[in-house]
Amino acid sequence: MAGTGIRLLHGEQYPFGEGAQEPAAFSDLFDGESFDEGALQRQAARSTEDKKKQREAGLPRFLPPQETLDLHGCTALEAEVKTQHFLEAAGRRGVKKVRIITGKGLHSPGGKAVLPDLIELQLALLRQEGAIASFQWDRKVKSKSGALFVYL
Repeated sequence: MAGTGIRLLHGEQYPFGEGAQEPAAFSDLFDGESFDEGALQRQAARSTEDKKKQREAGLPRFLPPQETLDLHGCTALEAEVKTQHFLEAAGRRGVKKVRIITGKGLHSPGGKAVLPDLIELQLALLRQEGAIASFQWDRKVKSKSGALFVYL
């Protein structure tokens, strides 16, 4: 197109410039395949519902972990004691979110991870007692993650 700086590709005509007609609606600018209004509305509804669930659970959306405890190399007993002390101290300092790294058990004897199950159980008990607000796996699934986020 002369004077616009935009080249015509393969004989296409652009919906602007001399002789262009105004679209009746915003969606008229797009073809049906590239602009599915229904899909966008469904995606927005899912996103809104996810945010609502997070608020109801009292989970802050984008709060990064303020402190981290790394349990690599610990025995089960050491990990349990360190986790308990770490959470108590973080709570006293007013920390809202921490990360506990359990590892995936890749270097465990026999290849069986012990710490993820142990720490998850410990956190579930602490949640029942009201010592913590909630926890979740870093990647939402224990088998894909080696760390937990704990909300105090």
